[in-house]
Amino acid sequence: MPLEPLRVETHVRRDGKRIQVVEATLRHGDVEVGRATALKIRTADVPLPDVTREPWEQPPAPDEATSVSEFWAFGSDLVRFHRDAVEIRSIDGSFMQPGPGLSWFRLKQPVIAGREPTPFVRLATLADMSNGNSQALDPRAYVYVNPDITLYAHRLPIGEWVGMKSAAHQHQSGIGLADTRVFDESGPLGRINQAQLLDRRPGG
Repeated sequence: MPLEPLRVETHVRRDGKRIQVVEATLRHGDVEVGRATALKIRTADVPLPDVTREPWEQPPAPDEATSVSEFWAFGSDLVRFHRDAVEIRSIDGSFMQPGPGLSWFRLKQPVIAGREPTPFVRLATLADMSNGNSQALDPRAYVYVNPDITLYAHRLPIGEWVGMKSAAHQHQSGIGLADTRVFDESGPLGRINQAQLLDRRPGG
């Protein structure tokens, strides 16, 4: 992604009263450098019977978590999104040791200068953090790049903090998956999945 001015184009791919599909492309000149597709489903008050749901125990609040300022395998002095644009508070040592991760995140500054992020912008921007929230492989020896992000949300987050409970599943095929349950201080609100391209670092 070049650090130069970029152009955003948006299109409605499918319009409807209950379902709409929209697309945004990010361009550098005539070159497409990013694309997002959103499936928008209408919301309504739908009475539902009691059904079996995935068990959930609400984690400790952000104020009870540990602030993360040092990263166990990211010692570079380069400006980085996860360190300089996001505040991280870990429940279980995420980002400081390998294994599944349980953490809280919030943006330190607006995505666009002078504009307060909407709840959806907060959630979509922070979704990329789920890949690093669970580090099954030592990033000093391995690369696990996420070429895509799929975010499902049955509601939008309330407040600034977004929580993630993440687990990485990596295989000798060179393909992995970061699977994350996303929540806020009111409870679960959706899931994030990220494909991973796995490889050894040179000399790793």
